[in-house]
Amino acid sequence: MKLFYKPGACSLASHITLREIGKDFTLDGVDLAKKRLENGDDYLAVNPKGQVPALLLDDGTLLTEGVAIMQYLATAFPTANFWRR
Repeated sequence: MKLFYKPGACSLASHITLREIGKDFTLDGVDLAKKRLENGDDYLAVNPKGQVPALLLDDGTLLTEGVAIMQYLATAFPTANFWRR
């Protein structure tokens, strides 16, 4: 998995959740003003919405909303126990 994020933005919740789960993932920083990745690539080619967070799954699926990412992670990794009953 790869998390597209901007430090200090709302992508922090997804970042923390991924760390808590303990699953391997990579980070790719986004310059939201320029819509560019850290390596200079066009972020809009990855996420046409141009916002963070975005989570690229190993199967190529892209999740683009913080709540959707959190729901996916809670469902995909139930042993992390994010949805307590």
